[in-house]
Amino acid sequence: MSRPSLSLDLQDSDRRRPSLGLEFSQQPPVTYHQVDPVDTSLPLEQQGWYHGAITRLEAENILRMNREGSFLVRNSESTKQDYSLSLKSARGFMHMRIQQCKETGKYILGQFSNPFQSIPEMIKHYSLNRLPIRGAEHMCLTHPVIEQLL
Repeated sequence: MSRPSLSLDLQDSDRRRPSLGLEFSQQPPVTYHQVDPVDTSLPLEQQGWYHGAITRLEAENILRMNREGSFLVRNSESTKQDYSLSLKSARGFMHMRIQQCKETGKYILGQFSNPFQSIPEMIKHYSLNRLPIRGAEHMCLTHPVIEQLL
């Protein structure tokens, strides 16, 4: 896709004013944060980016062929009641724990996120806002990896 170009001709061979030429492409503008909206009315188990009980290694194998910002949610291997957000970054893979607070029932990503009523609400928020995780502060969840049923 080409971008609009701007050209300025400053040659003044016959002492006229410099000519200014503008050329605009007919292509639509590029949208960098084009994400399928998360339907927060659906439970986690019905979200396409929820992959259930897969391992950390399986998550990395799924994410490997995708681009930076690709993500999925899976069950945590280490703590059965928790979940993990697996993300492909420029430096490799990140796995962040999603915990449910016992007192409030709300979900927290890592240690410093705001609490959310549900994991789909959390995913929707971080698809529009940067992650509160060291090493991923510049990233949003931009590309959900939808589980493929065989």
